[in-house]
Amino acid sequence: TEELARWLSLREPENPRGITMEMRATVVVKTMGREFDETAVDQWELAASRRALRNLKTIAGGQIMMDLIAEQVAEGDRYQKSIIEESGGRFRESRTEFTVRGLTGTQLATWFQAQAGSGEFGDKSLLLNAHPEHYVEPPAYRGGMVEMIGGYLTRFKVSVSRELPPQVAVFRQPEYPITLMNALLSLDDGTPFAYCVHQARDTDDGADVVVRVVYPAAAPDALIEGHCEHLAIEFRSWIRNAAASLA
Repeated sequence: TEELARWLSLREPENPRGITMEMRATVVVKTMGREFDETAVDQWELAASRRALRNLKTIAGGQIMMDLIAEQVAEGDRYQKSIIEESGGRFRESRTEFTVRGLTGTQLATWFQAQAGSGEFGDKSLLLNAHPEHYVEPPAYRGGMVEMIGGYLTRFKVSVSRELPPQVAVFRQPEYPITLMNALLSLDDGTPFAYCVHQARDTDDGADVVVRVVYPAAAPDALIEGHCEHLAIEFRSWIRNAAASLA
């Protein structure tokens, strides 16, 4: 017991080369008359984390949250503006594709446009809880979000648009004829920041969906790759929400 306590008290093991060290201990849990491996415990932890986040976003939402993260948001504004300036009007995409069964692209588009066709989500909980790093919808915005982009909290407005600038429209693919959303994302002072270009097509048993956010070309790979993961989490949630609404 003393040895375990001493081991737990060590802040960092000796690791002069900075190599990532994996935990050497594994556990099996016996509770409620059953035996569970760590995968089950991971799922419990994930569910608990989601409950905690929903609670925090509920009781500390709106202007309270905006005040708490104001300095980080200001830093995000400066960072994103530096990328815009460096890009000279050129763009690159973060892109994530989904193969969906049991829900058509037409059904998804109908649900998505009913929820967010104006740029503002009708059910705020579906917006905030679609991703852990959806922090808050700024109270003064008709549609928008503060979320983590490229390691910076970024505040942006969402303006749905039928027309896209030519240098952004080239990312659209005609083989996906169903539009989920075309939208401009702009910073708080109105500076154009990025664009949503989300499309789908019906298949025999569901849909193929491609969602992308088109960023200034100077956005680093880490930002692009991180937002691909963000889109995967976010849109999987919305696809599930859309399917549940039809059940």
